[in-house]
Amino acid sequence: MADGLLTRAMRASRLARLMSRLYHDRLTARGRYVLWLALVLGFVGLDTLQAYVYVLFAIAAGPLLVALVLALRPRPRITLTVEAPARLTAGRTALVHVRTSCGSGRKAVPLVVGWRWGGSSELRRETAEIFPAPRPGRDAEGRLFLRPESRGRFTMPSIGAGRTDPLGLVSTRRVTRPAQVVLAYPRFYGLETLALPVGRRYQPGGIPLASSLGDSTEFVGTRDFREGDPLRLVHWRSSARRGRPVVKEHHAEYFSRVALLLDTYLPPRPRASDRRGFEAAISLLASIADRMSRSEEVVDVLAAGPDLYEVSAGRSLGYLENVLDVLACLQPCGDPPFEVLAPPLLARLARLTTIVVVVLDWDEKREAFLRSVRRMGVAVVTFLVRSGPTARPFDAAADELGAITRVTPAEIEARLQAAEAEAMRPRPKAEASA
Repeated sequence: MADGLLTRAMRASRLARLMSRLYHDRLTARGRYVLWLALVLGFVGLDTLQAYVYVLFAIAAGPLLVALVLALRPRPRITLTVEAPARLTAGRTALVHVRTSCGSGRKAVPLVVGWRWGGSSELRRETAEIFPAPRPGRDAEGRLFLRPESRGRFTMPSIGAGRTDPLGLVSTRRVTRPAQVVLAYPRFYGLETLALPVGRRYQPGGIPLASSLGDSTEFVGTRDFREGDPLRLVHWRSSARRGRPVVKEHHAEYFSRVALLLDTYLPPRPRASDRRGFEAAISLLASIADRMSRSEEVVDVLAAGPDLYEVSAGRSLGYLENVLDVLACLQPCGDPPFEVLAPPLLARLARLTTIVVVVLDWDEKREAFLRSVRRMGVAVVTFLVRSGPTARPFDAAADELGAITRVTPAEIEARLQAAEAEAMRPRPKAEASA
C-alpha cells in the first residue's frame, strides 16, 4: 500500500512539473492572461440559464483553443543569437540583444522570444518577451531588458524562441540559449574630486606597462604609438625608418601606489541600519575606485575585511572591473578584521604612498591599526560611513591621521540617485554625437 501511494505521488509530481513547464514555456504572457480570463468566465457562467457570461467565455476560449492546435505544428528551423553582458550594475537596466532568423517558408514567421522559467529572483525582467517576425533569409532583431535589484552573483535565465500563432498566445517548442552567470556590480557615482596626499616612492624594477608615465629617464626601447601618448616621446628616427609613429619607452620607477581598505565588520545580528551602512560603504569605495581608475595613481591592493587582493589597477595596468568583481560578491565579516589584516598589509607598506580607508565605525582597534600605518610613513585618507554616534570620538585622531571625512548612508544614496538620474537624462543631439 505504501508503494502504491509513493508511485501515485511520483506520478502526480511528474504531472505537476509537466503542467508547470507547459504553462510557463508554451503559453506566452498574453496567453496566460487569456487562460485565466477564460477560467474565471467559465466559472461565473456555469449556470447558463441565469447569466449569459458563457458567451464571453466562448469568445475568450475560442482563440486559445485555436492557438493550442497551431502549437502542435512542427517547429521551424529557428536560429537564435543572444548578446548579453556578463557584468551588470545594481539598480540599472541592462540591455540584451536578441537576433532571430528562420530558414523555412516564404512568408514572415511570427515568433515569440522571451525569458524561460528559472534564474535568480534578484534579476527583474522588465521586458518579458518580444514578438519578432523574421522573413526567410533575413534576421529580425529585438531587445530584452532586465535589472538587478542588488549586487551579487546571479544566474540570468535562459532565453527561448518559438513559433507562435498570429495572436501570440501559445508557442511551439522553443529553441533555447542556456542560462549564464552574471555579476551585478554595486552602485557607484562619479567623484568630482578626491584629495590625496602628494608623494611618490621608488619602485624597484618599475612596472613595465606603466612606463610611459614614469619619472625615470632610463631609455629601455621603443614601441608603436598609442592614442594618448605625448608627442615629446616620439622617436623620430625610428618613426622615419618604420614608416609609422614610434615612441620611446622608459621604466616607471617612481610613482604613487595606493591601497584601498574597506571595513566589513558587522555585529552577529546586524540591524537594518547596519546593512544599509555596509552597502553605502561599498558604493563609496566603488566610487573611489572609479575615480582612481582615471588618475595617475596605481591601485595596488584592495583589502576587503580580512581578505587581501592584488589588483594593480590604473595607469594602463588593469581596469575598474578588477575591484568591482570583488565588491560584487562581498559579504560582511562577523569578526573585527584589523588584527588579521595588519600583518600582510604592513608587509606591503614599503611600496605604498597612500591608503584610502572606508570604515563603518570608529573604535580603539580601528584607530590603533590606522596609527600603525601612519607611523610607517604612509598617508591615510579616511572616510567614515555612519549616521549615528560612533563608539569612540575620532576628532582627536585627525591630528595624526589627517582629515576624517564623515558621510551618512543617506548622503551616499542621494548621490547615487542623482548620478542615475543624470545618466537617464536625454542628451542633446550635438552632445550625443560628440
